[in-house]
Amino acid sequence: MKKKLLTCLSLLSLSAIGFAQTTFESKVTINANTGANPYTIDSGLLDNDAYPDIVIGTDGGNTVEWYKNNGDGTFANAVTLTATGTEALLYVEGVHIADLDGINGNDILATSYGNSNLVWFANNGDGTFADAETIGQSLISGAGSVTTGYIDAGNTLDVVVLAYGSSDVFWFSNDGSGNFTGPFSITSVAGTGPGAIDLADYDGDGDLDAVIANTDAGTIEIYDNNLLPSGAGTVSFTKYMNTVSSGNGYLFDIEFVDVNDDGTLDILKSDNSPSTGNSNIAYYTKDTSGTATTFTETTISTSITRTSLATVADFDNDTKNDLLVTNGRVTNDDIIWFESNNTGGFAPEVSLDNTQSTIYGMTINDFDNDGDLDIATVSYFQDDLNWFENKLITLDVEDNTLQEITMYPNPVKNSLYFKGNITDDLNVSVYNVLGKQVLNAIVNQNQALDVSNLNNGVYIIKFNNYNSTYKFVKQ
Repeated sequence: MKKKLLTCLSLLSLSAIGFAQTTFESKVTINANTGANPYTIDSGLLDNDAYPDIVIGTDGGNTVEWYKNNGDGTFANAVTLTATGTEALLYVEGVHIADLDGINGNDILATSYGNSNLVWFANNGDGTFADAETIGQSLISGAGSVTTGYIDAGNTLDVVVLAYGSSDVFWFSNDGSGNFTGPFSITSVAGTGPGAIDLADYDGDGDLDAVIANTDAGTIEIYDNNLLPSGAGTVSFTKYMNTVSSGNGYLFDIEFVDVNDDGTLDILKSDNSPSTGNSNIAYYTKDTSGTATTFTETTISTSITRTSLATVADFDNDTKNDLLVTNGRVTNDDIIWFESNNTGGFAPEVSLDNTQSTIYGMTINDFDNDGDLDIATVSYFQDDLNWFENKLITLDVEDNTLQEITMYPNPVKNSLYFKGNITDDLNVSVYNVLGKQVLNAIVNQNQALDVSNLNNGVYIIKFNNYNSTYKFVKQ
């Protein structure tokens, strides 16, 4: 059989490929001596090249560390970002990469659980970052997870943060230059202890809704953003009438993702300490539309008894989402994955690694820029940062059957153009590296696709009417 590694920028359509075989290289340690108790991680473009870098936050070391991707499977030594005085960090439990000020590319957000602080580090554009600058303090009691999104449907990224100590979920409005107002409330219910959050347009009305995993209350709730379709311009959130799930023991992770590949967002949870009869990993589909919907649970059995993180991503480039799960304790395999069986379910679990434990932070990206998704993790008790290379091999490739479409420029900032043997308008869908659809459009011939509102990073674009799939980098 002829074997061919996918090493070019374009991800060739699987209609022209017999099948793909995915294996992961053994763990490669980036740093065996991070700050104490690394808890959180993110990846993205930070220094104006095409290779995603890594940022971690440490719970015991109180550090935010960034690792430059050298582009050859190695990473530079850690650079610890400066946060002193009122911006000091104590127990860093959230980091996030996003372009907050519209200049010099992506910046870095970090939260401090111990002193209730939310800060950001502006990208200087020369491989360095400015000292920490506070966004919110004191009101964010026990600051945890942090993320960004277009909460008010503008073209500037707003910031969302969990306040575990006061059971609040706050958002801050960004004017696009790194100036913030707020906090504004998404929800505040005493005793719930929000531990995880995700944002997506769950109801398809054009604004971002929120799903929240309440660790103390053991509940999963959805909050509808009322901004659109009314277009009133004022953000408010309304809780769905029905709780997605209750009776959970220790909710650790929650995500809006399409688990069963039906084109509709599901809700994927990981419960680190499920009660008898409940599952660590489960996903929920909505039975109807609207805030009165009920939900149907589908459980997924794993060999890990105390799971921490769960997510889906297309590791074998077949346009179907595979499932990845990590261990939150010291027993059982530490990382397992389930390949999609193309019918909405999964093949039996496969152990990816059993040499690290208590993985509370994981990020998925194409670290070696070879067209497939790799994995990076932090081990809480081992104080190390590792990555796993995806060695995707495609088999039985008939090169003369491939439909070629060229995209330019790539990387791109605002407008993506296409050329090739194109005879119709292009029906395109754009997905982030976790398989979440972020854009869908019809592009007329000789026109461009506007990607200016996408976060910086790597994306997959599918040309639906040509059944071809490619990758591009948004700067």
